[in-house]
Amino acid sequence: MWRTRFLLVVWAVLVCSVAGHAADEDGLLELWKQHMATPDDHDVVIKACRDFSAAHAGDPLLPVVRGFEEWHTLRAGKQDEAFAMFEADLALPPSPVNDGARRIAFAWMTRKDRDKVAAALQVYYRKEVAYPKTLEQVAAHPKLKSAPPPLNDRFGKPWNYALTGFEKLKGFADQKYSLRSAVLGDLSDLKSAEKLPYAERISAVPQQVIPAPGNLLAVKFNLGKITSVIGAGTAAGDLYLAFVGEKIIVVCDYTHWKIFPRP
Repeated sequence: MWRTRFLLVVWAVLVCSVAGHAADEDGLLELWKQHMATPDDHDVVIKACRDFSAAHAGDPLLPVVRGFEEWHTLRAGKQDEAFAMFEADLALPPSPVNDGARRIAFAWMTRKDRDKVAAALQVYYRKEVAYPKTLEQVAAHPKLKSAPPPLNDRFGKPWNYALTGFEKLKGFADQKYSLRSAVLGDLSDLKSAEKLPYAERISAVPQQVIPAPGNLLAVKFNLGKITSVIGAGTAAGDLYLAFVGEKIIVVCDYTHWKIFPRP
């Protein structure tokens, strides 16, 4: 707990110094290329992220660099350290980039919470030799001494929980279940999300930067069969536009960041 509080304080001090500093777009692009070229060199990329952060204490794109570090930390098996970083991201002040970091943090913490719900379901199963019809039954079970699992994900939405049974075996509906976040869908499971290659689900391609109301910028994205215009600090489905710079565009989904050269 003390480590988490320390990280929260340090991270808050860093982000409070962001205003008025220019983003090192070239430096971030180079770090992005290194991160993508060496996805299994966790120690090397983590050091590169920390070196960048130390040299750019006021850079508004630091949460993106931190996101790379978090992912490599998680993939390196240091789950407690990674989740302490995700928790610290929740204290970031509002801004388009910070809101993207918070979006990713909520998603990874939801995945960790899902593991807690799954563990509680297993405890229930050992008592009843069946899974419950609803998650509320787990919380209300008189013989379960552990703390009840969270009934909502980190986005405030109830879990999509249902008994599924076995396709070829009738009469065993309470022997198998499905558990997902309504927001994360098939990437609700922590292990599955960890194994996903970085930014694999972000298929959008920026086509054009266009002006938006309030002296802001928006980007026209090719989403395959359709196009979508997204303003900085807003989302279309899973795709969130965090930053439109002079040289790069930064987006994220609920799992990873992605950096494009500005078209």
